[in-house]
Amino acid sequence: MLVKNARKGEKFMDIFVGRQPILNKNKKTYAYELLFRDSLKNSFPGIDGDIGTSRLLANTFFSMGTGEITGNHPGFINFTRELILNKTPLLFPKESIVIEILEDVEPDQSVENAIKEFRKKGYKVALDDFIFDKKYLNLIKLANIIKFDLMATPLDTIAGLVKTLKSKFNITLLAEKVETHEEFSQAVDMGFSLFQGYFFSKPEVISKTDIPSSKMGLLNLIAETGKSQMSFDKLSQMIKNDISISYKLMKFINSPYFRRANEISTVRDAVSFLGEDTIKQFVRVLAAAGLSDNKPEELMRISIVRARMCELMGKLIKTTFTDEELFTMGLFSTIDAMLDKKMATILEEISFSRKVSNGLLGNDAVFNELLSICICFEKGQWDACMLPEEKNKDLGENLPSFYMDALKMADNFLKI
Repeated sequence: MLVKNARKGEKFMDIFVGRQPILNKNKKTYAYELLFRDSLKNSFPGIDGDIGTSRLLANTFFSMGTGEITGNHPGFINFTRELILNKTPLLFPKESIVIEILEDVEPDQSVENAIKEFRKKGYKVALDDFIFDKKYLNLIKLANIIKFDLMATPLDTIAGLVKTLKSKFNITLLAEKVETHEEFSQAVDMGFSLFQGYFFSKPEVISKTDIPSSKMGLLNLIAETGKSQMSFDKLSQMIKNDISISYKLMKFINSPYFRRANEISTVRDAVSFLGEDTIKQFVRVLAAAGLSDNKPEELMRISIVRARMCELMGKLIKTTFTDEELFTMGLFSTIDAMLDKKMATILEEISFSRKVSNGLLGNDAVFNELLSICICFEKGQWDACMLPEEKNKDLGENLPSFYMDALKMADNFLKI
């Protein structure tokens, strides 16, 4: 997302904010880690702890509201030594943030005193990318959460340390960069209770069983919306005949995402307001949510964000796909994880066009690029977000607003 801040007479400064989900052991969203950049081309912009930076962070979040960025979950925010000593975290509501102490912060007395003050005022503190050293003992006693980067400290190498921390300290352990279900299960068994990484967006076990009949019905509904000669009247009637879909449609159309002055009170009016393309999108999102009903909510959120971003990006670059096709492809880019089956097997059972199926199978270079941009936003890998200059067409300038729009769409849909 893109936030613009400036005092009177100053140039606007673009601040990019990404978020990565943090799940509990039940795979429910616990919080988001917020990632800052000053452009898509740069890595972390060396934010220091002076008053200007403190004001910048405060304006960024207080002008928008942390709830708009994190969906009312807490936000894990990295703070440098200077920001800690300047007491910058105190500018944020304690319910809205978790203070992450970076691994390169020297744990001297002044840092400890600042953290004691944060804790006394009710703030939660996390130690980031933790590698044990005796000098961190006092910080461990003050911390609520310790984060282990599984790339830097694999689970097999920290089993003894984890056991000691669990037995001697009242601490929550967070496993970061968890990329497989095997790592997730091992971390749970070892005593970790929070998890960050994209293990949940991959198939758990490639299943050889048939898709359940209830989910086949949803796939058939998806297929109906994909027909080139789809009957608008038939689809409208299908919505009216299903109380659950009708209810969700009415909640969605009256959600803050549409910012309507007056509420819509009938299905007929809702269908007329949205139009055929948006109704088809709504049905597909609803059906996809049903397909992922036993999966982490974050998987569905990612799917909707990808769908909306692909649709919006398609308006700026040349592709062979319609906006509707791009939305559909983004939405179902995780269907293998939803159903724990290979993508090719699933597509044999859905009546998608050959063009859409080829895109989902990774056979279209342009869609691969769009999907890569979505994934780089998910992971905060900003330097991978740009298309080649000849394809750009101001895409970089619009990507943050596209991402913000997509987050709002996903968060509002998942409230219905």
